[in-house]
Amino acid sequence: MSLHATPDTILNKVAGSLVASRVYASAEEALWEIALSAVRNKAGYYQRRIRSLERKYGVDYDAFTARLKGRASPAEEDDCLDWRSALSMLKDWQSAYQELLKDRPGR
Repeated sequence: MSLHATPDTILNKVAGSLVASRVYASAEEALWEIALSAVRNKAGYYQRRIRSLERKYGVDYDAFTARLKGRASPAEEDDCLDWRSALSMLKDWQSAYQELLKDRPGR
């Protein structure tokens, strides 16, 4: 495969291979499943990051930020920003997943 292959070319090659090996009935079905899987994986990453911070501090984000008012260490500030970002990204990836499910053909 060329180093200048387009994303469409790459995805169609993967989908075609999955259809040829009878994993999926059509390229469209394969591509939808690949997209859903990728989005689920991203959401899972952010869920794990959030759970890790909840375990580290023993509270959820809201309780953590309330506890830090005016007295956060630099490390806690970094974790707070990371946590807030992870919550935002999780929401975005979950929304993308719901949109994919809603628009998925044949369902």
